[in-house]
Amino acid sequence: MQRANTRVEYQIDVELMGSYAVQRGQSVNVSIGGILVATDPLIPIGTKLTLLIDLPGVPDRCRIPSIVRWSKWGRGIGLQFEKLRPIETWALTKLVRTHAPNTEDAAAS
Repeated sequence: MQRANTRVEYQIDVELMGSYAVQRGQSVNVSIGGILVATDPLIPIGTKLTLLIDLPGVPDRCRIPSIVRWSKWGRGIGLQFEKLRPIETWALTKLVRTHAPNTEDAAAS
């Protein structure tokens, strides 16, 4: 099954804030719709939390409401963004475009 959104590698320290506490992790990859976070311990599927992340071009740390869509030992958790502010949408779109492989160059090779 093909993803709806392009996902690109992006490693940065993040925090996951929920009713349980604040947990640290590191992003592995990101898209306009979600993010893979390497973290331990795992967080149960369906858990709503706030992702705290620094995005290029955004002056303040972003606080993105998210939900855990999958959780796998040794891999981390997959978060789906629930609501993005316009500046976060802009920053993620720019980040994905900047880091995505150039498909035109790949097709020409």
